[in-house]
Amino acid sequence: MASAFNLLTAGGAKFDKNRFKQDFELFGGGKKDRKGKGKASTKAIETDTKSLPHSLDFFGDHPSINHQTKPPIAQEESESDSDSDASSSSSSSSSKIAPPVQKITLTGPEPLPKSLHTNLPSLVNHPSVSLSSREGEPLLKALNGANINSLWGVQCSVGGCLLEGKDTLCIAPTGSGKTLSYILPTLVKLRDPSRSLRNTENEVEGHGIRALILVPTHDLAIQILNVTKAVTKGRSWRSMVLTKATEKAVCDSSPGTASDDSEENVENDGEREEDEEEGSEDDDEESTGSVDEFAQPKSGNPTGLGIDFLIATPERLHHLLESKRISLALTQHVILDESDRLLSPDFLPQIEPILAACTNPDVQKCLLSATMPSGVEEIAKKWLRDEGVRVVVGVKDSAVTTVDQSLLYTGSESGKLLALRNLLSTGSLPYPSLIFVQSIERADELYKNLILEGIKVDVVHSGKGKSKRDQAINNFRLGNVWMLVVTEVLARGMDFRGVKVVVNYDFPQTVQSYIHRIGRTGRAGRPGKAITFFNLEDGPYLRTIANVLRSSGCQVPEYMLDMKKPTQNQKRSLAKAPIKRKAIGGGGRDVGREEGRKKQMMKEASKRRKMKTDE
Repeated sequence: MASAFNLLTAGGAKFDKNRFKQDFELFGGGKKDRKGKGKASTKAIETDTKSLPHSLDFFGDHPSINHQTKPPIAQEESESDSDSDASSSSSSSSSKIAPPVQKITLTGPEPLPKSLHTNLPSLVNHPSVSLSSREGEPLLKALNGANINSLWGVQCSVGGCLLEGKDTLCIAPTGSGKTLSYILPTLVKLRDPSRSLRNTENEVEGHGIRALILVPTHDLAIQILNVTKAVTKGRSWRSMVLTKATEKAVCDSSPGTASDDSEENVENDGEREEDEEEGSEDDDEESTGSVDEFAQPKSGNPTGLGIDFLIATPERLHHLLESKRISLALTQHVILDESDRLLSPDFLPQIEPILAACTNPDVQKCLLSATMPSGVEEIAKKWLRDEGVRVVVGVKDSAVTTVDQSLLYTGSESGKLLALRNLLSTGSLPYPSLIFVQSIERADELYKNLILEGIKVDVVHSGKGKSKRDQAINNFRLGNVWMLVVTEVLARGMDFRGVKVVVNYDFPQTVQSYIHRIGRTGRAGRPGKAITFFNLEDGPYLRTIANVLRSSGCQVPEYMLDMKKPTQNQKRSLAKAPIKRKAIGGGGRDVGREEGRKKQMMKEASKRRKMKTDE
């Protein structure tokens, strides 16, 4: 069989082996011996191949490079299915990746709970909840398998609060490990999976939805599910995301009153049919003779098997509660991840009935977020027992300190696209990277422009189906896509290993939005970079973002800090709706000018009407 080199050099092409002798030997060509057996010159390979860089070993088969151990970056990216919270140390034994050490403040009713130790055994040997070796060893083994060798600061503090039975309100920077801070203590308090509790004395504890995790987006729910599966390997824990496909299984696991009524109606209908069939003629020829022939079909969960972790978005769960198809009376743990978003006016009408439906007197609540406005915090305290224990990591509502933040003036919409192209051409925008825009239409427009540049890019927004969004996110994690154009749907909670740069193509609407956007990079102690474009339209709101940069230790021009503060009305209007902008690249309709012309025409028309009335 001909070698790959002979096939590539066939067809009339001539390769000068004398001229490119060193290059030929570098990639394994070598000289044939006198007998013509095709043996490579080992001396040449040993001397020349040592100079081959690792980046040129595309196929991973070069003899000069040890492939038994992956480079640190490759090993980190190979675990991209789980959140960065599921990795407390890097694959390199010489250096550990962890968030920067920050002050943690606990406030609440005395006595305050004690934080856990950073070692993992302190998690399963807590004085309040101590697991047996049968219960604790699988958890520790799963954590070691997920490359989790120690607990981080927020995990120690929140874990200590939850294990002592305290309701908790946690405010911690992005990428600090909040996901594991509530998953691990919840696992410890649940002790055994619902499957293991069947046919035991504690069978009742395995019924219903045992732990409920509420999140604002489906994408974040899928990510949390992956983290949960990573740390529950070895035991048959039942975790799922509430979707249209899993809706029936969830309702069967924790049925509401509507399901009971429907079963009674089915039984009554069956009795009527049997009474009507008593007077009819026998149809023995069509009968199969099976005793189960006329039995009612069983539900998808006849044994009443509970769900250990249910991850849901508020709208779908609220719909099931309204229709009385599901019950939360047996729920023992309720977690609100990105709680400031869930308690905003958009989600609060759904969140309040969900929390009210958790009627278990021993239910424990935990609310977490990277930002927490004072008004939202007051609402959160109403749902916590004794207002809960407040855990603050670092400075409240501050950006992560591992991100190098900068503001870039672009002048106009066409200047934005030119600035982005300049970043790409000069290498200032390394891959992988995220680009945030303010609307679905602008995301699609920018995506089309970047496709023409020959970049491996994809777009994710709420206008795309869930399967397409999941596929785009998975391709981005695997490296098949280098850049993602996204909206606010991916601004919260989502973690992508190794994202180096975040570009705010459109100016963020609020400080909270800015903090969550740039929090997609610089996670778990890794360095990151955030670039925010701004135009003349963004001038009134520039000072608020500049203050965030200054509090994070980044350099900010003095003129930005001396600018006039935006009024409360300006802040409210911007939070409700983003600034109207031209099309991507500056082409298309000028919405601002069109509105100005309309107002001018209305004024002129009113003047003409007044003149006519005066005449």
